[in-house]
Amino acid sequence: MKDPGRHWEGPCSTGHHPAGSAGRAPMLFAVLYLALGTLAAACQPDGDHVATCQVNKCEMVDSTEICTQCKAGGVPIDGFCWPFSSPQVITAGCTKEDGADLDSTANTCGRCSGADHFLFMGGCYNQKVGIGGTICTAASGGECNTCAKVGWLFENPAESPAPGTKCILCSDTVGDGKTMGIANCNACTAPRATGAATCVTCRPGYVKDQAKNECKKCGSGCSECSESNPSQCSACEDGNYLNTNTCVAVDGCGGDRYADPTTGQCKPCNGITDCETCEYDEAKGKVKCKTCGSSKIPRTAMDGTSTCVTKDYAGCAGANKDLFMKEDKTCVLCSTVSVGADPNDQGIAGCKKCTKESATPPTCSECFDGYYDSGNGAPATCVACGENCATCVKDTKDLCTTCKSGFFMKGNGPGECLPCDGEGGAEGCGICTGGTSFTCNSCKPNYRQTGARSGSVTCTKVCEDETACGGTAGACDATVVDENGTTKHYCSFCGESGKFPIDGKCTNVNAGNDGCANGVCKSCTTGYFLYMGGCYSTANPPGNLMCKTANGGICTEAASDKYFAVPDAAKTDQSVLACGNPLGTAVGEKTYVGVEGCSQCTAPAQLEASGMASATCTACGEGRKPNKSGTGCAACSSRTAGTAGWTVYVKSAAVASAWRVASVSYPPALVEVTGAASARGPSRHAVAVVSSSSGASSASSAGGSYAAARRRLR
Repeated sequence: MKDPGRHWEGPCSTGHHPAGSAGRAPMLFAVLYLALGTLAAACQPDGDHVATCQVNKCEMVDSTEICTQCKAGGVPIDGFCWPFSSPQVITAGCTKEDGADLDSTANTCGRCSGADHFLFMGGCYNQKVGIGGTICTAASGGECNTCAKVGWLFENPAESPAPGTKCILCSDTVGDGKTMGIANCNACTAPRATGAATCVTCRPGYVKDQAKNECKKCGSGCSECSESNPSQCSACEDGNYLNTNTCVAVDGCGGDRYADPTTGQCKPCNGITDCETCEYDEAKGKVKCKTCGSSKIPRTAMDGTSTCVTKDYAGCAGANKDLFMKEDKTCVLCSTVSVGADPNDQGIAGCKKCTKESATPPTCSECFDGYYDSGNGAPATCVACGENCATCVKDTKDLCTTCKSGFFMKGNGPGECLPCDGEGGAEGCGICTGGTSFTCNSCKPNYRQTGARSGSVTCTKVCEDETACGGTAGACDATVVDENGTTKHYCSFCGESGKFPIDGKCTNVNAGNDGCANGVCKSCTTGYFLYMGGCYSTANPPGNLMCKTANGGICTEAASDKYFAVPDAAKTDQSVLACGNPLGTAVGEKTYVGVEGCSQCTAPAQLEASGMASATCTACGEGRKPNKSGTGCAACSSRTAGTAGWTVYVKSAAVASAWRVASVSYPPALVEVTGAASARGPSRHAVAVVSSSSGASSASSAGGSYAAARRRLR
């Protein structure tokens, strides 16, 4: 499993969430919602909500996970938990069910009065943006008017649905208390009146019981199973393999079967005649026989093709003579060199084809590319070309005629092979061509590729680890803001066996961090601290950009005001957090979060009980500034107060009148006027647009921004 770190992309990630005017109709359903609760699932351990959402209060909306009830002090806005006093919450118009302001005990919304926002499963959702638009196609007055026509959602058939229950998830077993979905249902049809929906298909790992209209859980590791016997699997979850009717780990197929990653099934070795035990060779993409029956031995050719052959020299060598039989009757490639082996069993480095007779060493007749034959084939003496050459001029190993992948030659050659990402090449280029002009064809794994269909591509670095943390099996989601304010990405999970993230890069040396295993770190030693799945040193970059002092594996002092030390953190907790990271980190039942878009801050106060606490922002990214309470970042403006179109915070109609306001609406925008103190308002404000003397302007507002990365650190 990949590291359950936070998928925060840094201070510049965006996702517009506009504010505007909306009505304030009573939201009495919140009482019903809080009383009944909602049958939700455990939050994904590698998802965005594990730190901020209450236990078992996550739900899937189509393929997106949302939180339906946050830890105290946070409320769901567009499915994500924000501190109750944050601009995102104010913009959505989230209040208690009686319209009162939220406080530090709040964990759901009772009303949603923000423009285009509607109440859904304890949270406020913007119908115009993101997930809200997949649920609802039209909203007003804090309610959805028309639900989206999708299989995983149905429209409440009641003539006047309770607030917040116009749209009901197929999996929501509470609904409005009279009309509801079915637990673990993926798609359904609405009931004609009150009652439960009719489930059509169940979520992966469940099977529909037609007679009972319910979803039964499949056996362990199953993604699909039989209705008559749910313990019998027909397909498996990722990482498991179907072995008859059960799902097993990669090593659970048995000696006469192998785990086939291309099908997710255990397959018999008898696809290779006489093969008794085998394994899948990922490098070659073929099945490799390990032992044979019928007194035969396994023979694996250079292309990875395995066969069982007679236990003699002719059977082993075959027509191509690319293998030879050792004295112990095993068959190996001609190029197999074994340290300390009997000279008669010693292969020849660089040899492609050879011959061997009993009790004599093999002799080479042909060399691989990358070697040249200095013995003219009688026998061949294989000498390695220069390290970058694919082929070279005989007796001149550094004069290349062709280059290895990842290198290019200037001009027509022979000549020197240069790295694609070196001098004369392009940064991040993995495969290229040279000649009269350089062309980058594709990028290294840790670079993002852009460019036209023809011509050279452009490579942009996305991960500081050269292997991209083990390629697609790894994760490069640990973000660090450097001294220039640039967000860089480091390894949060290592996909290559035996490696783990130390100082942001995958290595097999744990530097004394015994809490690192299986690709991820869960605790660190003295001088190191835990951060997004890895152990970081306070003495080296990038760790020293985040933490100045670490004792017992815990960061006790942040390196600068771009980060803060997490209160109460233990050795197994993430103990330092970037000011701009709103995804936060959990310390037991307590959660501490940053402020979206914030570049400098002070640490949140230590919580006395379970709940959520936010840092106080003191500086924001370019073009933005903290609001008065430090709970959010607002866009700056060059306009002066009194100019048409200026959006300001005001706390009363009297103030609005004094500013010659054209219109007033709720909730507030995220822009704060500097000027008259009376226009800077306390925690609750109206939005006002100041009119010039020549005419009135219409109400407007500014939006906040989300952290863009809402994917899994696996």
